[in-house]
Amino acid sequence: MGKDEKEDSGFGFKDKAKAVETLRLLEQHDANYRRLTVRGLLGRAKRVLSMTKAEDKIKNIKEAMEVFEQWLADLDANKKTDKPDKKDTKKEEKKKEEKKKEKEEKSGSDESSSASDVEMEDKKASEKKELPSESVPGLGFKDRAAAEGTLKELEGRDPDYQRLAVKGLIGRAKRVLTCTRDETKISNIKEAMAIFEKFLDDFESLHLSKQNNPYISLGHVRTAEKLAGDTVTELQRSFIAAYSGVSGEYKRLRSVRAQAGDCTWDVVRNRELQTLKEKHAEAKLFTDKDEPTAEHLQMLLWAYSPEPARVKKYLPETKEDREDRKRRSSGREEESPSKRSKQ
Repeated sequence: MGKDEKEDSGFGFKDKAKAVETLRLLEQHDANYRRLTVRGLLGRAKRVLSMTKAEDKIKNIKEAMEVFEQWLADLDANKKTDKPDKKDTKKEEKKKEEKKKEKEEKSGSDESSSASDVEMEDKKASEKKELPSESVPGLGFKDRAAAEGTLKELEGRDPDYQRLAVKGLIGRAKRVLTCTRDETKISNIKEAMAIFEKFLDDFESLHLSKQNNPYISLGHVRTAEKLAGDTVTELQRSFIAAYSGVSGEYKRLRSVRAQAGDCTWDVVRNRELQTLKEKHAEAKLFTDKDEPTAEHLQMLLWAYSPEPARVKKYLPETKEDREDRKRRSSGREEESPSKRSKQ
């Protein structure tokens, strides 16, 4: 085992301190070399573990591996700023080519009904792949400006999401600090963390969680749209279309921009609901027949209800019919960047 742990370069994995020291030494090398070295050390550490019986050594090596694994995870999270690993890229391309060949061979040998099933599966997969991201882009913690930009980007979004996003960034920032020795970077990250921690303190003291607007299901929104009839505004119709476009996965509305303006639909929804909640604060929500009132319908059209449990109990869901699904799917194909580039 001694031979495996020995490194002329100073790199090693015998314990957590050695792993942190290794990452510090690697800072002077390019990103590709760092990534490959850390992966190599992880591989060697696993081999050493398989031959080691001493519990204290096993514990120390596992702690070192955790440092390396977290470093790789943070690297992947920030891969937009790093160059891709050429070997990994080639491997991915090779896998894609192999999958493509398998599909072609299968479609050539199967009967027509079988080929049709494969085509349907491919279509479903591509439709799912085209759904927008659940994450808000542009969030970061590298310095004060990045933190302030992050909070600006989170403005108007669901309060619970704002809190979770900021807590997640603080956690990542702490992990990065453990393997960073550059004093300037450390100072900048700590300034960003201070801004985030103040945001969380204010969040709790102002009880912003109470301003969260939980979503009701797309099926209930469709029913509300039918009940509301001509009172549905164009903006509400556009929101419902966007909600349908993401298959009722409300988190994806964070990256879908509204037709007018630069806001995404989650921000537009919260803004409209704030007005409606103030306007109908004392309004009755259900009739004597347990049907939503006109005031309540206006909120339901934005996928919100102050009494979601009662809505679920008394308001039936309207499922999307086949024609609507087909129309939405074809609309996606027309809007997709790949389709436009082919034309």
